[in-house]
Amino acid sequence: MNKIDRFREALKIPTFWPAGTPTGDKAAEAVLQRFQEFLADSYPAFNKAAERWVLSPYSVVYRWPGENPADGDKDKLPVLFLAHYDVVAAETEKWSTDPFGAEIKDGFIYGRGTLDMKNTLIGIMEAAESLCAGGFRPKRDVWFAFGGDEERTGILGAVETAKWFTQRGQRFEWLIDEGTPIGDKLIKGINTPLALISIDEKGYLSLELSVTQEPGHSSMPPGTQAAAILGKALSRIGDRPFPYSLSPAVESFFKHLSPLMSGLKEFVMLHARTLGPLFFRAAATSPTIEAMLRTTMAMTQLEGSSAENVLPSKVKAIINLRLIPPWTVETAIDYVKKAANDERVDIKVHSMSNDPVSAKQGLRHSGWKLLESVVTEVWPGVPALPFVMVATTDSRHYFELAEGIYRFSPYKINSEDLAGIHGHDERISEENFLKGLQFYSKLIEAL
Repeated sequence: MNKIDRFREALKIPTFWPAGTPTGDKAAEAVLQRFQEFLADSYPAFNKAAERWVLSPYSVVYRWPGENPADGDKDKLPVLFLAHYDVVAAETEKWSTDPFGAEIKDGFIYGRGTLDMKNTLIGIMEAAESLCAGGFRPKRDVWFAFGGDEERTGILGAVETAKWFTQRGQRFEWLIDEGTPIGDKLIKGINTPLALISIDEKGYLSLELSVTQEPGHSSMPPGTQAAAILGKALSRIGDRPFPYSLSPAVESFFKHLSPLMSGLKEFVMLHARTLGPLFFRAAATSPTIEAMLRTTMAMTQLEGSSAENVLPSKVKAIINLRLIPPWTVETAIDYVKKAANDERVDIKVHSMSNDPVSAKQGLRHSGWKLLESVVTEVWPGVPALPFVMVATTDSRHYFELAEGIYRFSPYKINSEDLAGIHGHDERISEENFLKGLQFYSKLIEAL
């Protein structure tokens, strides 16, 4: 079986968590365990060379011993590769192919997980397998931690794995997780592909807004209804977006981007902090860039009565926020409450939340220099730029374990590809997949 076929077999394992299925469901966990066993069976050379720990259906860990294991010397500390094997569910009827069929059409592999993120996990495993089969051994220990519930906050996978590492006293020089891609025309005015390596990650917060009322028959509605109160509050919140702010990582991104601009645009990007409001008006030309410049609010869920002729006892909405410094969970909640401006609207945290994760060392760390050099080797002429991860990753749970954290998906992605992530007809070209595999091979060899 070749590399592409093994990747396709991995895609065929439906590692999504069915809606409404409770945590601990044995059937759902069995699918995750099936994927873990697939890794054990499909990569014999690597599994022979590495130690393996199955911590739960949501976590499998590998240690690939190096020639010079860490002895407390910071320069020899291991490097950690993160990935997750769970995927989101797919609306089968809206796909042109079976989401778990891994069909190949016109040089593209279609399937849930082709971009998020079995491509990365299998790319890492294929690189390690080829290197092991060729007799290669890394100079230092290399660890791999794969999670099975990243799409559900990683609380059973990454959180528990991080605790396991902590109990062992294990630390890492730096780690790499899924993240931003090689953007192909994702930024307006830039036609050169950019390797966007995220050194920061936005915080995560979902809020539940609710209003209660006496339930009853719809033929006798009250003068002021809960849905109207909630709707007006949501409208006020929507009319008051979070202000723009410029984090050090974002400022660094624009400074690195400025040489690719010309004239006035180059000047604006180079002097972002000095120009302030003028810069924000000039820069926020797309959702991709605007998401880097402010805390965003997305109204994602609404709920009322279960019947068309019954007044609900409670109406509620969920809004999802992605926080950028200096905003924290606490200050963002206060901001939303002031924007809603109605004591009848109860506002509380809906699920797991976390503050923004800022770079510890970022571009000053040896990990950045190494990633930059490998990017240049695999994609000549493609510059590596610091970026901000606007989604959340498992890496945030490992913050205390590594001095450097990088979030990068070594695949060239355009706007059409981007729409497939968590969407319909998710796909990756065979060429793109193999290019990512080449990146991981070169990176491991260079450690």
